[in-house]
Amino acid sequence: MPKQVDHEQRRRLLSEAVFAVISTRGFEAVSLRDVAEQAGVSMGTVQHYFPTKQQMLSFALAHMRERVMNRLQAAVAALREPTRRDLLRAATAVMLPVDPAGREEACVNIAFFSAATVTPTYAEQLRDGYGRILRVSVANFREASRLNELRDGVDPDVAAPTLYFLTQGLVGPILVGLYSPAEALTLIDTHLDRVFRPASIHSSP
Repeated sequence: MPKQVDHEQRRRLLSEAVFAVISTRGFEAVSLRDVAEQAGVSMGTVQHYFPTKQQMLSFALAHMRERVMNRLQAAVAALREPTRRDLLRAATAVMLPVDPAGREEACVNIAFFSAATVTPTYAEQLRDGYGRILRVSVANFREASRLNELRDGVDPDVAAPTLYFLTQGLVGPILVGLYSPAEALTLIDTHLDRVFRPASIHSSP
């Protein structure tokens, strides 16, 4: 009986090879041939799934979002009875290059941001990704406000993008060694302390 091939899984594996090439050799090094070599498959196999480099990179960018979301879900699932602050802090840590997976994702993301300035398809995908994360963040901050977890005067619709773009702003400094992962997370914790009430005095309305 012929072996069943999971074509979607093959595409994801090739996307992981794309990420490895970008994170170690840069965006310009990506070609169908380089990805085939990185994945340990033939050039024909890559072309079977992705006839063009553009199609391969667009799929890889979509897979990157899926990969980050899976890590976010795993980080949240590992928490026991988390507060909204705990959820947001865990999500923030996943989006920073504080471990090998996060560092690879950050390198790939930055490469796509640069390419997006001249490639509308990438720009649209990145805008969509930003929008999804911001909507989830706003929902979490609004729920924290409803539960009286935010300090007086904190607007959840302002606090959400502020935290998210603070996080994005720390990616580059971590990658180039200006801040260590621990120092960056300390900045995040300091910011969250200014936004959230101490856990001991939370009170539901």
